[in-house]
Amino acid sequence: MSDGALLLPSVTLLIGLSIAITACNNKQVRLGWMMVAGSLLTSFLIDQHRLQPWAYQSLFYALIFCTMNSVSGRKWIMLLAASVYVYSAAGKFDFQFQHTVGQDLLGVLANFLGGLPFNLDANTATRITLLFPTVELLAGLGLYLPKTRRLSVVVLVLMHISLLILLGPWGLNHSRGVLIWNLMLIAQAYLLFWVRPAAQPTVTESKNADHAMLPHSDDPMRSGTTLFVKLVILLAILCPLLERSGYWDHWTSWSLYSPHTSRAEIELHRSVCGELDSELTAFLEEDEDRDGWQRLSLESMSLGSRFVPIYPQARYQLAVANQICSSNGLDSEVRVKLKGVADRWTGKRSESHLIGKQQIQEACEDFWLNTGVTSD
Repeated sequence: MSDGALLLPSVTLLIGLSIAITACNNKQVRLGWMMVAGSLLTSFLIDQHRLQPWAYQSLFYALIFCTMNSVSGRKWIMLLAASVYVYSAAGKFDFQFQHTVGQDLLGVLANFLGGLPFNLDANTATRITLLFPTVELLAGLGLYLPKTRRLSVVVLVLMHISLLILLGPWGLNHSRGVLIWNLMLIAQAYLLFWVRPAAQPTVTESKNADHAMLPHSDDPMRSGTTLFVKLVILLAILCPLLERSGYWDHWTSWSLYSPHTSRAEIELHRSVCGELDSELTAFLEEDEDRDGWQRLSLESMSLGSRFVPIYPQARYQLAVANQICSSNGLDSEVRVKLKGVADRWTGKRSESHLIGKQQIQEACEDFWLNTGVTSD
């Protein structure tokens, strides 16, 4: 696909945002947000790699803005926003998080503090990592209760500031998109959960507001559209419960910094590395075991070329392997190790090995018929 075609959704999104910000009446604002929603959805359909968590979240916000009034829309955004923290935290009560990402965060935090005041054994260190999701879970649940909402905002703002430090250039040096999203979430926590809305309108005023913001709001089609969006938001809130069983994707289940996700490890044989495009060879790792195969770092390739993390799903990463075979005329020079979702308690995964274009293509086709690779 040409660079111009890839830019089209982004240009449409920019135009939609400009209309939404500068429009002088409600009809134009809603049209702007409709363009934003349509642009994001089109972008996801063209390339699933664009289905990043912040873009996915923005799609639902745009749908809410173009179909609901401020009172109703605020309630639905609050439900969705709080669920992000709850699911994100739930995904981290996990063996893999305790022994990988959790340890990384704990190590960086210890360095900033000048080291921990006492020596920790491995078991104690893994238990301490559970403090990260525990704080996030309690704060997320607190957002649902008016009495604890402001306390949760304070905790979440401190949490995001901590993540900016730990994940920023001073720490783990994650992508700019991750850092910007954390800044946005700080603003969201304050504006959505700290700032109290104006006095609730009376029933008559609310109906008048609905008519003002939704011309012909008694139109069954328009009412049906609003109902449809509410059902979509409910699905977004409930479907992450199906993530561990493989019926819902990791990214759309808010599995953030949760390394239990399924994946595909792609390796290329050294006999063809000299014939490949530099865009691929630049991300090949060293052949440490000297077996003639070099791992292609999809994580580094995604960050280097797209400035976003790789879509964390075995199905998508296997499709990347299939594309590499097709575009470079490769066959048995490519092999893939498919890894399923890690068991929450043991960290164990199911694994399968694929060699050559035919096996990779057959596995891609299987993903259309099955839910994907899950844990045993």
